[in-house]
Amino acid sequence: MMPRFNQQKMRNRFACLARHLSIFIGLFLFIISPCHASPNLIIGQWYVVDQTASPLNALPLTGGDFVFKGTLQVAQAGDYVIDFKNTSTFAMFQHSVRDSRNVVVAELQGGIGRQDINPFALRHGREVHLEAGNYTLETSLKTPYLIAQPQPYLDSKQHYQQAIKLGNVIAILCLGMLAGLMSYYIVLGLIRRQMVDGMYALFLLGNLLMQGTSLLVFSDIFGIHWFYLSAFPILFSNIAYVFFVKGLLSIRKQYNPKLYRWIQYALVILVLFALWGMLSPNWMMEMARYGVGIFLCLGLASSIYLSSKKNMTARYYLIAIITFFVLGSLTITAQNSSEFTLYVEHMGLVAVTVEALLLSFVLSYQFSELFKEKEQVLAALGMSEAQIKIDKLTGLPNRIALEAAIQILPRTGSITILDLDRLKYYNDKFGHAYGDKLLCDFSHLLQEKLDGMATLHRLGGDEFAITSEHGDALVIQAKLDETVAHLQANGFELAGVSAGTAFIHEEVDNCSVVMHMADMRMYENKRAHKRAHNEQFY
Repeated sequence: MMPRFNQQKMRNRFACLARHLSIFIGLFLFIISPCHASPNLIIGQWYVVDQTASPLNALPLTGGDFVFKGTLQVAQAGDYVIDFKNTSTFAMFQHSVRDSRNVVVAELQGGIGRQDINPFALRHGREVHLEAGNYTLETSLKTPYLIAQPQPYLDSKQHYQQAIKLGNVIAILCLGMLAGLMSYYIVLGLIRRQMVDGMYALFLLGNLLMQGTSLLVFSDIFGIHWFYLSAFPILFSNIAYVFFVKGLLSIRKQYNPKLYRWIQYALVILVLFALWGMLSPNWMMEMARYGVGIFLCLGLASSIYLSSKKNMTARYYLIAIITFFVLGSLTITAQNSSEFTLYVEHMGLVAVTVEALLLSFVLSYQFSELFKEKEQVLAALGMSEAQIKIDKLTGLPNRIALEAAIQILPRTGSITILDLDRLKYYNDKFGHAYGDKLLCDFSHLLQEKLDGMATLHRLGGDEFAITSEHGDALVIQAKLDETVAHLQANGFELAGVSAGTAFIHEEVDNCSVVMHMADMRMYENKRAHKRAHNEQFY
């Protein structure tokens, strides 16, 4: 049997995993990231198309048609890249670069919704050769919604190619991990047939579709340019996550009515958000964002409440949801990123991946608990099975054990059926306690004398059986005589045994016939004893 599950050890491992993940993310984002000179933000203002008299302090997240007008200075001729910081989630854009003479030197376009091939993997960056001088940039942006505030910037091609590597590695690595974990939960759900695994797989699928679209993986690799994939799946993955919380924490109406009501309210709100987002596409991302906030608060509140009730699954999940709550809240509220090539979308992707990894540890805890319960059940079943096969009075194997034993006897084996003579006499004259003593003394003495060469069974009442692999009938009879002599010398002067033996080779294919033959021979001997002594105590 496996050693008892150590909850403190599991908690220590969980804390260690969370600590190492935090260190890894910190190193990845701040130490490993390129430390070259920062690109140059292009100074300018955003406007609503046809309303260029009133600049916007910030673009509305519900999208629209916008134009950016700015100026830039190029100190040295060379190859440059124009890209956006903060976010990559917008449908279409077009850059128009003019020199100091108002001559157009470059027309560049792209976006998730366009079929244009991105010259830089997973990026909206567009390459342009510029001579030293002053330039104006006019960027038109058309998008149904935004995640954060896009801000055009200019970078040298060489630096840009190096700087985008970290973000691309994060995107590919995290998406790959989510895809693997999603497949794992799908298989787990099919095997265990539990809704909780399927719901989490749907949650991961929604995030894969959203992040894969927003970070240009689908458009660059698979040629999928449907912009609404960057928000539409989240409307439903939010709902799936609520069902996941309900299943993971075993929230039932009869046990947790308050939490159950919270679950119902959250589901109603999220369904309304989904309908609103589908009917008003400009609000799709906002509904998805608010939905994330709702399920984060629900998961956190539920885990805190159940943790106070000493629910161990809730306590381990609390670590995962706190991490997710912090990272997720930063993501859905962030509008600007300090890094030029790390987007808000990267923050969200890292948040989901870290939560999925921490939840895998919660799942391992549940598996450990299930394994412990299985071991306990098997141990209990083993004890029950052993108890079923043992005679309670004598401690000998019983008739059930005998039926199993005779099935594996070789051809040389034998079965001896015994009847303890005059047991009824002792029961009637001295009481059943004295009769039980005769049974126990006989059992212990004969079992000791057989000493492993054969196995003694009690079939019930005054009936016993001996199985022997080598068919030692003469030796067994000698041991019986010695046992009877000892009983007669120690308070049971009238004790005796009638025995009959049959051999497996007499009927190899039918052990029950062999046992019946032994039984008949025993009764023949018993009748012979009765006739020889003319006694009535059998």
